[in-house]
Amino acid sequence: MAGIGFELKKLLKDKSWFGLVKTYAYAGALSSGPWVFSIIGILLVGIIGVTFKQSSGFWVNEYLVSITWLMSLSLILSSLFQLVFTRFMADQIYLQREHIILPNFLSVLVLSTFINGSIGAVLWLLFFREQDFVYSFLMFVNFVLLCNVWLVVIFIAGMRRYKTILVVFFIAYASIVVLSLIFSSFGIRGFLFSFLLGHAVLFLSLFVLIIQEFDADELFRFEFFQRENLFLILIPTGVFFNLGIWADKWIFWFAPSTSDSVNGVLRSSIIYDMPIFLAYISIIPGMASFLLRIETDFVDKYKSYYSEVNGNGNLSEINHKRSEMIKSIYNAYLEIIKLQGVTLLFFILLAKKIFAWLDLSPLYLNIYYLDLFSTAILVLYLATLNLFFYFNLLKQAFWLTLGLFVLNVVFSVSSLFLGASFYGYGFALALVITTLIGMYTLSDKINRLEYLTFMLQR
Repeated sequence: MAGIGFELKKLLKDKSWFGLVKTYAYAGALSSGPWVFSIIGILLVGIIGVTFKQSSGFWVNEYLVSITWLMSLSLILSSLFQLVFTRFMADQIYLQREHIILPNFLSVLVLSTFINGSIGAVLWLLFFREQDFVYSFLMFVNFVLLCNVWLVVIFIAGMRRYKTILVVFFIAYASIVVLSLIFSSFGIRGFLFSFLLGHAVLFLSLFVLIIQEFDADELFRFEFFQRENLFLILIPTGVFFNLGIWADKWIFWFAPSTSDSVNGVLRSSIIYDMPIFLAYISIIPGMASFLLRIETDFVDKYKSYYSEVNGNGNLSEINHKRSEMIKSIYNAYLEIIKLQGVTLLFFILLAKKIFAWLDLSPLYLNIYYLDLFSTAILVLYLATLNLFFYFNLLKQAFWLTLGLFVLNVVFSVSSLFLGASFYGYGFALALVITTLIGMYTLSDKINRLEYLTFMLQR
């Protein structure tokens, strides 16, 4: 993520309050990316739909549920390539072989399109044959496109044109909202078409930026598929991470006591979906702090430490650099906790007003409070997972994501049996336990970093 890191360092040179706010705003938008932008966009589209639909707003709910399912399935399937190609790209940049990145990415993009297109076609034939053809076709195309959007997004952190990237995000999701207003008379078809056009703009724009950023001497190359370039453990790591994030939602969607059928195929949980949907917006400040501290302060100390290691520094110098690096990690965690803690209190204080504005039942407030806490812990979880990747602790990263998935399933299913007052605790407990275990493991590994660095080389 060095590209964005360089640009954030430039912004940090402005010591004024406005400069600091601007830096955090950029960092928050870039770190949250399409995840939060899409949530805000979908919420605005839902509000537009309810406002302009004179009769029952059933199809608006169907649209929101359809998009949520598209997001969850596309994120899980695209994670087959996301982490493993990110590692391949990072290795090639380190080896100064940037010219092979774009041709290999094009090969991965073609393969991903084929795999996800095939899966989408099977799902269409198995579950959507009885649905309206236009609706089913738009769901299929949106699904394949979203899978590819999540792949091009991995390049964002390596590019320095952060202003252009943010403008692209804004235009893409603003266009979804505007087009939804224009095509609102066509119901769910118009909304899905607007969603498709907006993400097509996002995909094509980012794809052009990638082509401009990376040179290529061939159209397709296949070094990525060679065994020595593949860190296969990153494939299940990425899959289990996304499964861990979505497991509780799926459980509540399929449980008869907490869900309803929307169109005969898709299901939703009114009591569970909207609170967690809203809570994810609160993640932006913590993500901004996470990106800013990890990619500026920590990265400098990280590079300094390994420069001493690779430059034959003596043990005293290496220990000193390690101490500075540990301090930067501690400061990063501390700032995330402080900033996300303030954000948590802010959203709790505004919760009743937010629910009143959106005309939501106050019965969902307790779940919303719990979801706000969960998303705050999620930032610490993501920071820990990211640090595992920095120190090449890939097995530990795998167990961290697998643990989140398993615990989320076990605790969420248990909460269904315990009753409505326990809804949401499954996701929260799974995050708390895995995050604490991850932080303890990270601390243990860093305390033995010299041994890991010198004695465990392949």
